[in-house]
Amino acid sequence: MPSPWFPVAILVVVATFALLTRRVARRIGHSPNRFGTGDTAHDFVGRVYRVSGGILFVFLVARAISPGVDAAVGSIPALVHSGMAWLGLGILTLGSGVILAAQAGMGTSWRIGLDPERTGLVTTRLFAWSRNPTFLGTMAVVLGAFLVAPTAVTGIVLTAAWVGFSIQIRMEEEHLHRIHGPAYDRYRAAVPRWIGLPGRRTEGHAGPAIL
Repeated sequence: MPSPWFPVAILVVVATFALLTRRVARRIGHSPNRFGTGDTAHDFVGRVYRVSGGILFVFLVARAISPGVDAAVGSIPALVHSGMAWLGLGILTLGSGVILAAQAGMGTSWRIGLDPERTGLVTTRLFAWSRNPTFLGTMAVVLGAFLVAPTAVTGIVLTAAWVGFSIQIRMEEEHLHRIHGPAYDRYRAAVPRWIGLPGRRTEGHAGPAIL
């Protein structure tokens, strides 16, 4: 079995995401995090992300300190296997790299949530293969954590992430259509929502600015 500290260390590295976000904030003059504290569906999804992410990190730290935590919160014996754990660690690591690469590739167009301001559109690099590489990478991180530590806790977080991302992606598709119209529609027709081969080349820089 891989060390239980490995996934914790990887998530700490992914925390550099926050440093990159602050760099973007300095360049655009305000925080790229557009989730608020209101009672809208958009802000509710943001709270789900924060709570789920916090639970996952605390759980991974707790199980690294006390190996008996898995059994205490409902381990899934059928998935407890060293090969599965190493596979999960690999998926988690790959997902972390995708998150950071997607964020860096967005430059000053990076936003967390829906921004009413018009931002630049990106179709290059990862965005030529997925309209939502950040969500794709984050799902890989959560899936990897579940395979490393298959328990009721990680299963719930995985489910919450899938539902939350599925909702936000659809909200963003509507938002981007309103802002960019046919340009975004052409991009959406050419590039898969999650991942796959592009259907056809798009013109200029048509693509999603918000992930």
